[in-house]
Amino acid sequence: MSIARPASRTRSARPARPPAALAALLTTLICLFALPTGGTAHAVGAEAPATAEAFLLWPAADDDGPRPQLAGGDPVFSSGGATCTVVANLRVGNAAFGLLPGSCTEGFPHWYADPGRTVPIGPTTSSRFPTHGTFGYENPDIPVEPTPNCGGTILTSAGNPTVGQAVMRGSRTTGCQSATVTGVNVTVNFGGGVVVTGLIQTNLCVEPGDPGGALTSGTTLVGIPVGGSGNCSSGGTSYYQPVVPVLNELGATLV
Repeated sequence: MSIARPASRTRSARPARPPAALAALLTTLICLFALPTGGTAHAVGAEAPATAEAFLLWPAADDDGPRPQLAGGDPVFSSGGATCTVVANLRVGNAAFGLLPGSCTEGFPHWYADPGRTVPIGPTTSSRFPTHGTFGYENPDIPVEPTPNCGGTILTSAGNPTVGQAVMRGSRTTGCQSATVTGVNVTVNFGGGVVVTGLIQTNLCVEPGDPGGALTSGTTLVGIPVGGSGNCSSGGTSYYQPVVPVLNELGATLV
């Protein structure tokens, strides 16, 4: 299917998105206090569900520096004041799109290549909270580049993960991390009525407020960051939307 903004979206099952001005404060509070409505994670087929304080990965505060070209792993800046990391660049027919975590595209913001919002990229074109969304490249002055993994090797395909598979992920706060897939088809309760099924679970740690980049395995794109539990000081778990069904839904291929 082509990527298009839906005519309407249902918000009844979604928690209220914190205003952009409070994003940094919310991130700090999540790190400091255990939420009483913390979520649980259950890997299908496991003997018992694992209990954790699961959190969604909301967009981060602004970063520095304009980008004359954009590839997966680069930051983009929303009209709402947030910074997100491009998971991958996609092609649908002759049109190019950037793939983002779903928490970034909630509200359908416009996107810019610089923190001053002077170099426009294009609008949000689809949003499925909290798993994934896309923006369109409408500025012909911004070259659309292929997506590298966090080690710098260009991704050439998308694939479904298996338990025990080696994976890696890069983010601005944790750098390039390597770990393994510890569960597939996992159901996670993030609290606030947000329950997401079919996720990938890994032992990569994440920090609230830093969605980070793609989950990859070698030159294969595997997942889109959604949320996590724990932290990078004491150890954590992270959850990802499998990318193959997303590409099939959008009728997209990797740039």
